[in-house]
Amino acid sequence: MQTRADDSQIPALDGLRGLAAMWVFLCHVQILTGMRFVPILSYGELAVDLFMFLSGFLMAHHYVERRADEPWNSGRTWWRFWCRRFFRITPAYYLLLLISFVAGHQLADARASIAHFWPATATPDSRYLDHSIGNVLAHGTYLFGALPQYSFNTALPDWSIGLEMQFYAVFPLLMLLIARRGLLIVITGLACVTFAAQAIAPSLFALFPMPSFLPMKLYMFLAGMVAALTRDRSQATRGLLLATSLPSIQFALRPEAMSGARVVLVVVLFMLLSAEFVRHGSGFMPAVRTLRRWLGTRIGKVLGDLAYGFYLIHLLILLPVAGYLTKIECYLSASAPVRFFVVATVVGAVTLGLSWILHRVVEKPGISLGKHLLKRRFGVSANLRASTDD
Repeated sequence: MQTRADDSQIPALDGLRGLAAMWVFLCHVQILTGMRFVPILSYGELAVDLFMFLSGFLMAHHYVERRADEPWNSGRTWWRFWCRRFFRITPAYYLLLLISFVAGHQLADARASIAHFWPATATPDSRYLDHSIGNVLAHGTYLFGALPQYSFNTALPDWSIGLEMQFYAVFPLLMLLIARRGLLIVITGLACVTFAAQAIAPSLFALFPMPSFLPMKLYMFLAGMVAALTRDRSQATRGLLLATSLPSIQFALRPEAMSGARVVLVVVLFMLLSAEFVRHGSGFMPAVRTLRRWLGTRIGKVLGDLAYGFYLIHLLILLPVAGYLTKIECYLSASAPVRFFVVATVVGAVTLGLSWILHRVVEKPGISLGKHLLKRRFGVSANLRASTDD
């Protein structure tokens, strides 16, 4: 690859993570306060797609950055990668998973109170009350995303965490295949296989309440990987076409508003990351620079650091608060925008504070522990960064 951008040129990634977490949060607030559909805001799944694109981008980018010290065909490299991801994701997740099980009955009661006034928002009680060994083991081993009966079965929005862990499991193999067979062949082949599976066995995929099974969402991770691996002047234009083709195929298979929005999302993200390398992209640079500047502020950095914890915690706070407020007459009689504003302000402030504590007390020590174990195992620094995706 020639004329590659260095790490310092990657713009506003922390801000994008923070934006995605806030987007999911506000979407859930909108649902749980009985507010009607709001364009863009209601597309919470699209915010999760943003996380997936960024995950694919960052995993591929840093894998390339470390290639000299961590060859892609080395078993040590694979173990280092998996260890980094495990200790970044697991400590906070296990703690909040335990809390969600312990507080299951209280969360179920709160959810029932909300559904009493807005029945269309109801979710199965098993999300909060299934404390079976099968459910606990499925979540403790991260296998739940591939098991329909457990994939959407806790109070946490963790279906996407199971999806991420499936992606991490296969990611080193994907990079090795790309190194040996080329980006275009591997990405095209994987897209054909996964989209063909959806077309051939729709009943299988329909079993999943949320798209937690990797073949259902692999194309978004792949789009992010393409963006990272074609980020230079010789390849960016073709990379943009390849990345955009992935959600476009999904849109052709399922022509819905959400599918069309994913195509737009991939184009916007690719241009935000690499507009200067895309042919005729210079015309977009004033808008791109403005967005990068907004997302790259100190606030964006802080929100990016807290994004993972905020995403995991917010329903544990939102459900009790929204449920309690349904017992207050003036809240119920208020307009939907007022209910939305009150809940978003109160829950947002509390969740941000708890996310900061979680980041300092659980996430960073977990990353440090992973560093220590890798250093003992391999005798070198693991070069772990205290951020959400690497």
